[in-house]
Amino acid sequence: MAATAALCAALMTAPAPALAWGDPADQGSEPSVSHQTEAPQAVDRADAPDDTSSDRDRPERPSWKRFTERLQENREQRKADREARREAQLAADDDDTDRSDNGSRTAVQTAVDASTTDDAPPARHLRLVRTDQPSRDTVPEPAAATVTVTEPPTADAPAPQPLSPLGRLIQLPARLVNTVLQVLDITSSTSGPQPPIKIIPPINDLLFAIFREGEKWLRLDRTPPPQPAIPEVTYDGPPTGTTPTVAQFLNASASAYGLGTTPEGLVPFTVNGFQLASANILSGMAARAWVTPEGQVVIAYQGTTGGTNLLFNPFIAPAQLFTDTQIIFTSKTPRAFYDALRFAKRVQAAAEKQGYDADDIFVTGHSLGGWEAQYVAQQLGLPGVGFEAPGMNTTVEGNGRDSMFVNIITYGDPAGFMATDVPGLQPFMPPYVPGGGSKPHYGNIVLIGDPAAMTPLLNAVTLWHTGPIRNLVFLADFFGNFFQYHLPGIQAYHLDVVPDPGVVPWLGTARGPVNTGWGELTIPELLTVVAGQTAPNVLAA
Repeated sequence: MAATAALCAALMTAPAPALAWGDPADQGSEPSVSHQTEAPQAVDRADAPDDTSSDRDRPERPSWKRFTERLQENREQRKADREARREAQLAADDDDTDRSDNGSRTAVQTAVDASTTDDAPPARHLRLVRTDQPSRDTVPEPAAATVTVTEPPTADAPAPQPLSPLGRLIQLPARLVNTVLQVLDITSSTSGPQPPIKIIPPINDLLFAIFREGEKWLRLDRTPPPQPAIPEVTYDGPPTGTTPTVAQFLNASASAYGLGTTPEGLVPFTVNGFQLASANILSGMAARAWVTPEGQVVIAYQGTTGGTNLLFNPFIAPAQLFTDTQIIFTSKTPRAFYDALRFAKRVQAAAEKQGYDADDIFVTGHSLGGWEAQYVAQQLGLPGVGFEAPGMNTTVEGNGRDSMFVNIITYGDPAGFMATDVPGLQPFMPPYVPGGGSKPHYGNIVLIGDPAAMTPLLNAVTLWHTGPIRNLVFLADFFGNFFQYHLPGIQAYHLDVVPDPGVVPWLGTARGPVNTGWGELTIPELLTVVAGQTAPNVLAA
């Protein structure tokens, strides 16, 4: 009995073996939304005498060189963190194993010494001790197995959090409505139902054919006045980079028009089980956040009218139209831009809590959405791609020509030419200034489509301010070409992108050159091709 008592005492006092598991920071923590209430660091022409006076207060707008350097620094830092956690794990496991072995040997020695005064066989106690406290000589060391699981596979790219059951239920009515719209050929998707009969596309083609004949009757197809050359894109950065592709940006922008639509390959960026989104019927700003398969967050801003979203939120359209006219005809920065900036900061805060890198957040949008994406990129230095967006009333030094934000504009669409850094709509717009002026774009400008599509507009704009009838002719040609070349389906055609989703996919005229393969390009790859370092593959349709 004395030996048994001694053995029990030894077992109670001996330290138990322990395994230390490395847990990456914030894994499993509950995400939250951080509302930003501070005023955006914007430069308003009407409120500030100098557009560059607040540059000191504005966050850094990294150039492509700084952007790629930060990507490399982040990769090296993540690698160093993984090595440090692995070394700490090994050290902790070795210490725990040594303590476990020392406790095991102490218990064994105590049992052997005490058993000499007892009639019971000591081997029984030795077997009991070895069963509960294995030693290094009899059991393989577990440290190697521990190391193999200390680094989760999602350390570099956080796994998107799924929608909650309630979140899916809330989205169900919109998805059901979108399914009906697909059957009616109002929207489209590669994985959705197809309309049994496509009646509208032939009507669309007939109407635009009549419109072009009217332009010829008015002699708007004559040789236009000569235009100054647009400065070429200059880019000598790395030819590749980790960003979403042009197709992902375009489909995310198109999805902002579609009720219950999802961009191909992307999933919602969620907080507490719900997609992070915003819609303000007073300012007209609406946006949703998505995650790519590569673990990059894309903020997609909605364009004017909201597309099929009008079925559920018709009151936002007047505010969006007011925002459009405010930017074009005044020097003010509309409230929608400030709301877009606040939403981007909310996404940044939520993404940081979920483990996303700051360099893995991008912005995009079409038309008004592209305007808002430009403004956010200008204020926060976020990279991205905007489609068919006019120029802005806020300017910075260089206007983002060394940034990772790109404006894609289609020849023939007047929206992208409503600016002072691209010629074509003067005198309707303020005077043209290469790379600047009072309403420039932010970021690089990439033109797609057929340059000849601008001919009617270049002739029609000469009628502006020459009489009431001629003004009406210009406006009629302006809006006719707007609907002919403005919608995302036309950009998808020229960029060799399969639109998914598509909203009124039949509206417009898809003709002219196709830049094959451009849809699969990242931002650095697109800039490399446009700058002429890699010959683009262009097919004439």
